[in-house]
Amino acid sequence: MSKNMILVLDFGGSQSQPIARKVRKENVYCEILPYDTPIKEIEARSPRGVIMVGSAKEVNAETKGGSAKDVCSLGVPVLALGCPAMIVARDMGAVIQETVIEKRTAQVCFGASPLFAGLSSVERYFERADALDLPENLECIAASEVPAAFADERLRFYGLQFFPENNDPEGFAILHNFLLDICGCTPDWSMEAFVEREIARIRGVVGEGRALMAISGGIDSSVCAALMHRAIGRQLVCLHVDNGLMRKGETALVEKMFREQMGINLICVDAGERFLARLSGVTDPEEKRRIVGEEFIRVFEEEALKLGQIDFLVQGTIYSDVIESYGVDNAPVKTQNNVGNLPEKIGFKSIIEPVRELFKDEVRSVGQVLGLPAELINRQPFPGPGLAVRTLGEVTPEKLTILREADAIFRDEIVAAGLDKRIWQYFVVMTDCFSGGVKDGRRSYEYAIALRAVNSVDAMNATVYRLPYDLLERVVARITSEVPGVNRVVYDITPKPPATLEWE
Repeated sequence: MSKNMILVLDFGGSQSQPIARKVRKENVYCEILPYDTPIKEIEARSPRGVIMVGSAKEVNAETKGGSAKDVCSLGVPVLALGCPAMIVARDMGAVIQETVIEKRTAQVCFGASPLFAGLSSVERYFERADALDLPENLECIAASEVPAAFADERLRFYGLQFFPENNDPEGFAILHNFLLDICGCTPDWSMEAFVEREIARIRGVVGEGRALMAISGGIDSSVCAALMHRAIGRQLVCLHVDNGLMRKGETALVEKMFREQMGINLICVDAGERFLARLSGVTDPEEKRRIVGEEFIRVFEEEALKLGQIDFLVQGTIYSDVIESYGVDNAPVKTQNNVGNLPEKIGFKSIIEPVRELFKDEVRSVGQVLGLPAELINRQPFPGPGLAVRTLGEVTPEKLTILREADAIFRDEIVAAGLDKRIWQYFVVMTDCFSGGVKDGRRSYEYAIALRAVNSVDAMNATVYRLPYDLLERVVARITSEVPGVNRVVYDITPKPPATLEWE
């Protein structure tokens, strides 16, 4: 871990991860913690500075107020964005009045503060900004229709009513000034340095032991496996479980990339029949997820016991998983899929998570540093339960065959159109809906399927990618003529929110 660490305290909303990623793009290491992290724990981490981030909600959270006030007593620079800025201002004696600006741009004139060095008057977007009377110890350092930013330069506290990462061409400059000039951080966080450090750490932990990890072929487990292999070579055993819910050609691709191209010690297990048997008759999405996860653990345990002494379990946990597992106000975003109960059953010494500190874009960068092929680095996200959650209703062999073939056609046409590197994620959904149609002069009653194509940075929000009509027409023509059982294709143009990326 870098000694130039910045802590990002999450006060709710969706701003903490974008801010943290931009801090790291300034080559400064940072971690995200919930706002109610005990002050002693924060102090023990010896951060060079703290960024408090929260949504633009009403300033009425007394517990959050206590947390924010404690942070300002640490003696390190503090940058508060959104709600925590107003909480601290209130606790320092400011009087908060009515909301003046909401979800619009306004002109901002920056003052002579080191936080805004090199910046000029320009329009900024505000989710919300309140009028307030500042006490003597707080100086307005950016003026708009309200005090847009204020500071106690003696305490090195800076509060902003706008978020520098949102629609702000100079947002990086604000963070740069805070990180390097005010906090005095050295920009020493890089993926090259991370790889070198992590390889040394892995070798020190594993020694002469053996490690086992499951790989799906997705970017996280792939980079994790490559990093482990670079560190300990044949001491790593990788297990790929074909659960019968993979995309067309997935297992063959995994074997080619990992065994043939990378020389990794890989075991492939065909367990499709047992997974489909467990899923027979099941229609509830959460139950499908539970069954797939449970059966995977059983298969993993059986295969691990065949290998003899295995000392370490390796997991491809990334930093977004860690953040989403704690949530804010005791409300986790989601339960992460892992095999946390295996070490006790099999006798692993411990779990190794080589990419636990990294965001998704950093994982891809590590893949580039390790020299992985672009085909692997640019792979799209794929849900843990596989095609089970892209098959609405009961999962059957017939539905899976239709889905695989239709999905392969969609992907082929996207690649042929040169759009595969421009679209973040694209796939086919097998609906449980039948549709009337006409084929070969006869009435047909067959499945309808849905196409989905979206762009996103972190999967928290997504916009629909507007596929060209001529491409859509080619895809529809091929699927309805080449895939038996389908006579209608629809295009899902719902963003996230309100919809999730996957249908289940």
